[in-house]
Amino acid sequence: MSKKYSKFLPSTDDFNLENFPFYWITQVHSQYVQNVDSVLKKYGVDNSRRRILIALASKPDASVSDLSEMVVSKMSTTTKIVYRLKDEGLVETYSCEDDARITRVLLTTKGKEMTDKINDLTSVVLEQSFDGLTPLQIEKMIDSLRQIFNNLAR
Repeated sequence: MSKKYSKFLPSTDDFNLENFPFYWITQVHSQYVQNVDSVLKKYGVDNSRRRILIALASKPDASVSDLSEMVVSKMSTTTKIVYRLKDEGLVETYSCEDDARITRVLLTTKGKEMTDKINDLTSVVLEQSFDGLTPLQIEKMIDSLRQIFNNLAR
């Protein structure tokens, strides 16, 4: 590893956890999930279901495989969540006309309503999390996180 990154790595003698970027990524993510779960609890929706519903809202008729990639989850886990959402009447599934091996997922009217509720409720958590940051700082953070993700996904 090059010396320019040494202060950020746990393998160095002078390592400080506060300088480890992934410490902060996991801390932020865990706190976000905890806050969102707390807000959504009264609707019986957890973070796993929320992530699938939000992904479907942004990409209607996504395949289970697409959803799995979007939410960075194992295919088997995503499939279980999709069928749980189907049992709850929030999504419908159907076989792709071009390839029957592909299962596509669609939000139901109830699922769209739930997604709207989720967005309304979680917007409070998002606004709280961005307090003190400018839109430009948020955009730069997103760009940096996207770059790190792409580096890791290679």
